[in-house]
Amino acid sequence: MQTATQANTDKAQGFIPQLIILTLFWVGLQLVASWVKPGFDHIGQYISEINATGTPKAGVLGWVGFIPLAMIAFSLLVSIRSKLTLNRISYCGWLLLFLWPFGYLAAALAPCDAGCPADGSSSQAIHNVVSAASYYGFALGALLLALTPKASWPVRLALVLLAVVIVLGFLLMTSYPLVEIRGAIQRYTEIAQLAVFWLLLFLTHNPDKDDSL
Repeated sequence: MQTATQANTDKAQGFIPQLIILTLFWVGLQLVASWVKPGFDHIGQYISEINATGTPKAGVLGWVGFIPLAMIAFSLLVSIRSKLTLNRISYCGWLLLFLWPFGYLAAALAPCDAGCPADGSSSQAIHNVVSAASYYGFALGALLLALTPKASWPVRLALVLLAVVIVLGFLLMTSYPLVEIRGAIQRYTEIAQLAVFWLLLFLTHNPDKDDSL
């Protein structure tokens, strides 16, 4: 007879394919950016600049890159919800994770101007607001998820540290003195966000000890 721990592990492992697809699609997006955008620089440019207004293949890359990535992340978050042990606080944390795919969706529908300046068109203004909300909101979500009932202390600590990395990453990549490496900082920050998605595997519930809402 299968034990509760084994059942819990099996349920968690069921989401690994979705997490792998999400991660590989994100990596693929980075590779495509280098391939289809002449001179695109991952060190100095934001990933949203592959869809910047007025640049080659703008618009198309939003629809075939950003929007599918957002849909994959949305699907993962929705499907894993019923397996998470959430109280009211950590439930809010789970909701805030939707800001990451929403940020990509906004990057497709409200693209930045070329160079992604602090000031610019109305689309750039929307882009800036959504970007700030997606990074700060996601970091807050990771912090709230650290309060998930019965989460282990290593997982709690990892979520807190990742939240700090995400906030610092956003502050650093939007800092003018670091403009030449803002792309690299953003990539590391997004790796931290992907790590939060993977940590959801460790927040799935034990069917015999369900404290969810």
